[in-house]
Amino acid sequence: MSRQVNCQEECTNGCILGDQCPNLEYLAKARKLLQETSIDKLIEISDSRFLPPDAPAAK
Repeated sequence: MSRQVNCQEECTNGCILGDQCPNLEYLAKARKLLQETSIDKLIEISDSRFLPPDAPAAK
């Protein structure tokens, strides 16, 4: 029997399910993005979150 976990609330200090976590696929994708993306690009992505939806991204 698997335990239902609300990751957003229960895993704030790290995953509590370990290898049984249903979100390991997303962790791998996030790690790959961080390894392959420059810090400048990551900052640009972060900054674009606060732009209005119709505003073009700064270059």
